[in-house]
Parts: sequence; C-alpha cells; structure tokens
Amino acid sequence: MTYLDWASTSPPDDSIAAESALLQAEAYGNPSSAHSLGLEARSRLEEARSLLAQAIAPGEGARSGKLAFTSGGTEADTLPLLAVLRSALAARGGGARRGGEMKELRILTTGIEHAAVFGQARLLESLGLALDIVNPGSDGIVDPAKIAGAVRKDTALVAVIAVNNETGAIQDLAEISRLVAEAAGALGRRPPRLHADAVQALGKIAFSPASHGISSASFSAHKIRGPRGIGALWHEGQLEPMTVGGGQEGGIRPGTENLQGAWAFAAAARKAVSSLEDNRRRARAMEARLIDGLGAIRGAVPLPLGREAGDERYSPFILSAAFPGLAGEVMVRALSDLGVAVSTGAACSANSKKAVRRVLDAMGLEAELSMSAVRISTGGTTTEADIDRFLEAAETAYAKLGA
Repeated sequence: MTYLDWASTSPPDDSIAAESALLQAEAYGNPSSAHSLGLEARSRLEEARSLLAQAIAPGEGARSGKLAFTSGGTEADTLPLLAVLRSALAARGGGARRGGEMKELRILTTGIEHAAVFGQARLLESLGLALDIVNPGSDGIVDPAKIAGAVRKDTALVAVIAVNNETGAIQDLAEISRLVAEAAGALGRRPPRLHADAVQALGKIAFSPASHGISSASFSAHKIRGPRGIGALWHEGQLEPMTVGGGQEGGIRPGTENLQGAWAFAAAARKAVSSLEDNRRRARAMEARLIDGLGAIRGAVPLPLGREAGDERYSPFILSAAFPGLAGEVMVRALSDLGVAVSTGAACSANSKKAVRRVLDAMGLEAELSMSAVRISTGGTTTEADIDRFLEAAETAYAKLGA
C-alpha cells in the first residue's frame, strides 16, 4: 500500500517502539509510588517531559513544568475549553446548587478548526457559553484582523489552529496574538487566552508556543511516528481542570501516567524536530511533484484554489485536491483498491463519513469541489515513487469513475 495519509496517523518508528517496549518492562513502577521502582519511573517520566519541552519550545528555557501529558491531541484541545466552562460555572450567582444564571463568557474560534476544538466549542455553546466563529478566506487563511475584531469584553478564550489538517494552511498566530492583545486593551481588559491546536505543526514547521504569543498548545505523538494514546498540553499560567483524581500532571490531567508513551513521544518529537529542515525540503519537492502532476490530470483541482508549490503559507505535508463529478469518498475507495491510501479529511471526525465538508465549506468553496475533494498527506518516508503511484492511480480512477 502506498501510504499518503500521514495527517491521519503516521507509521510508527520501529526503533522508538522497540525501545519504549523495553522501558515498559524495566520501569514498570507507578510514578506516584514512593518506593524505588516508583521513584525510577518518576525520574524517567520527568526526563521525558523535559526532553519533549525542549523539542516543543527550544531556546525558551524548556519550562517542563508547563507541559502536561494527556491521552492525545483531542484531550489536550479539550482541557483549555473546559477550563472556560469551569470559570463560568464558578462565577454563577450563588453557586451551581442555588441555581442562578451562568456568567456569560465567550469562546472565539474559526470555522476551520479540528473537530476536537470545533465540536467541543459547539458543545459548550449548548451548555450556555457564547460562541463566535470567524471564517477564513478562500485561501484557507483567517485574517488576524477579523479575529481581533471579534474580541469582546467577555471573550475568555480564542482558539486558532496552527496548521489546518485538511488544507495545510498556516495561520499567523504571532500576528493574531498581537492584534487580539491590542483589541483587548482597547476594551480596557486583559488579553484572553489564546489556544492553538498544533498537532500538525510539531516537527513540520518552525513553531514555538511562547514566541507566537500563545497561552496553550496541543500536540499528539502519533502524527510524528510516535505511539497513539499520548499527547501533551503546553500551557502558560494556571488552568482550572474539570476532572479530579490523584492530582497527576499538576492536577490538570489526573490518572496514572503513561510512562512508555511519554518517553516514546519525547523521542519521536526530538527526532522530528532535529530533521525538520531536511524533511521540509523533501516535502517541498513532493509538493511540487504532486501539484504539477495534478495539473496534468484533466479536471483535477488542487486546493485551496490557486495554491502553488513552494507557497510558505502552507505546510508542504498536506494538500487537498478536488475531482469534480466524483465524490471524495468514492475516490478514496477507488484509490484504496488500486493500492493507494488517502482520505477525505480528518479521519477522527464523523464528517469524514458523512456528506459534510465543514472546513472547505467555511472557505466558501463550491459544493461540487468540496464534496469531491480528497486529502493527500506525506511524511518522512514518502518517496517520489509514492507520489507517482498516486497520480497514476488517481488518473486511472478518475477516468473510469468521473462524470
């Protein structure tokens, strides 16, 4: 199978998987236990935290105390949003038991967020929080001034994805942070928290939370050849958790820590970050080959419209393409039959299985294009031959099944 679905999940790094399995056998104590096995596990866990912090925030002092391990990127995205709900509930007149109205707090986000953010924001809206949504332009990029213009006195959190998981569009988080702070100052208030889903950024683009003015950022190991079931939340300041337990991870994410996963995540992150520039150069070459090849398939349309190879506004690892007249889901199945794996969008979203393309629709894309789109995503082991196999299979499938 020619694998071009790295944005969904990446093939595991065999050496990291083998070493982490050994660690599991050697350091099996509970990191919260006071005996020697527990202390050894705690030492290894904190070593992993420090190494991951250095990979995430190089040159910023690697403040590992601000890095909490989670079960994945989704949980890391959820925690800052739930903290807003807790704040609203805590400010409820007379407390929740006495009734009273929940304090109105607002969440500001975009129409192109991953479902982990967008779906959670919608759920909080149904529970009484206010929600403001800013859509991007047709290029998939959100205007920072539009986000700043939507800030209100009661905006508690702004959530903006760093790299979109369907189009590869990179959002200007530093400028968003600057303009949001200015807008808040003009309203006579402190800047709201700024959260970034950085799952598709780590190891793919130059990214560092503090230098972008971000309050919190989410990460996931399995997007960079690490294991599934482990993620991390980098955060400034204190977050009020909505769950309680044994107090692990600074009380933000209680539960016995996944030492094996944490260690493997740190190893994968260090490897990805250290080879970032080489991988980006290779990805740019693959991107150019892919866009050029799509141009030779009659009717195929690279997305966003007008995207050209080498455009620094996009991650070279992610590209969508429309095949008008052929539903994206049908194209995915046809390509799979021909030995090529791609997807229609976020694999963990229900929308990838239904006739809805929220991200592309938010960009104002015509329905014929959005519903016929597939996503091609590459990684560190993708070769030119993989791209050529996709192009050949896509041309064959489109000629056979297209309108």
